[in-house]
Amino acid sequence: MATDISTGIYQPVSSINRATASQIKRLTTALSIAVLLLVAVACTSGDSGADPVTEPTTAPATQSPADTPADATAPNIPDTAEPESGPGPLTNNGGTSGARASETPAPEPDIVPTDTVALVLAVSGGSSSGTLKTIVNDSSTGAMLGTKFIQLESSSRSVLLYIPDTGETTVLNSYSSPSYAPHFKRPYTLEDRLYVSDKYTNGGAMTIAEYDTRTLDRKSEWGTQSDVVDPGYAVAGGRVYFKTGSTQQWSMSRGYYNVPGDYIRSPYDNGGSSTQLDKPDIGFDLVSSGDTLYGAKLPSQPDPVTGVFTVDPETGQPAGVYTAAFEIDGWDDYHPASWQNVVIADGMAYWAGFLEKSGAYSVEILAADLTNPELFTVHAFDMPSTAVGISGWNATIDADNGYVLIKPFYEGGDRSKVFVYNTASATGELIDTGFDITDAQLIFIEG
Repeated sequence: MATDISTGIYQPVSSINRATASQIKRLTTALSIAVLLLVAVACTSGDSGADPVTEPTTAPATQSPADTPADATAPNIPDTAEPESGPGPLTNNGGTSGARASETPAPEPDIVPTDTVALVLAVSGGSSSGTLKTIVNDSSTGAMLGTKFIQLESSSRSVLLYIPDTGETTVLNSYSSPSYAPHFKRPYTLEDRLYVSDKYTNGGAMTIAEYDTRTLDRKSEWGTQSDVVDPGYAVAGGRVYFKTGSTQQWSMSRGYYNVPGDYIRSPYDNGGSSTQLDKPDIGFDLVSSGDTLYGAKLPSQPDPVTGVFTVDPETGQPAGVYTAAFEIDGWDDYHPASWQNVVIADGMAYWAGFLEKSGAYSVEILAADLTNPELFTVHAFDMPSTAVGISGWNATIDADNGYVLIKPFYEGGDRSKVFVYNTASATGELIDTGFDITDAQLIFIEG
């Protein structure tokens, strides 16, 4: 039953809890959102020192534009035989595999293995492996024709599929372009769906391509001339929901200038058609979960309440009650990147908080069951020690099938590592990919 927020009752469950769920106090917005979930979550104390401003989480605006392959001499048809001089695919420990392809290639198996965690990475520059496998898609149908081997140039940008169990790496797209049209591609996974966005960084157009998660066929594409805030859009129920960025732009479909902060809905199968939605009375992040569109209110020090709620797919307006919410206690103990992203996967909502203690970091992952809001679980653990210390965190996380991906930054500018936590077994693994990661997503395809 929804609780009237005007009561403002604070109900800590345990005296040792730092992030405690409570009956939410009055929100500083025009919309009254009531609380459905009031359960406590535990954490430990620590001091936060890093400033996320000094830890960039996206590529700089001078990154490259559209679809000029980094290996310009690559053939247009797949070459499934590996060059005699090239090493095998990158292994998980940074080494190489000695296996070589046969002269007569066998049919390509599903590239994304089932029942295995896979990472989709946006990376900058080359890798520790001289040769990597890349897919070749038919330019008209999008069908995956086969694979060939390429070398990533130091100036290239790429989107990769990386299998932690084997270290096998497949390049989905490698690109570079002149500075007059800089753009950036980033992955976006949603349940068992894989999207790659292509956003011009100077207030330009954006496209989203969907790839088949078994074969990596390019299935479909959506595009708009609007200055989409990316990351920040959501795909739900066959529609794309987004907000416009910092520039005014002419809309060919609607015939007027859309200004920064416009709120727009567009059918995924027809990017030229769009509907402008009324701006909500409260600010919130868009969060998608299959066919359901959610919103997330993120916390701040003056208002440390965070929660998720459904969003009407027709109007884009938030519901009047939270589906799940909690209040952060001990705000100053957490790194500034804490609690600043919500991911919904398989009916669960996930948040992450980062605590520094004695020169090391611990992590808290909060998991709320949206089908049973009374079930609210905290997973707390220490990050594994490494030769160099953690210097900060990327605020964005990802999750699928009970696995949660978090992205630490390490001293010396090291962006090669991610941490994957298994909420079912309460175990985690720090994965060194060997790449300079600018963004990362996780996908788990069940067999």
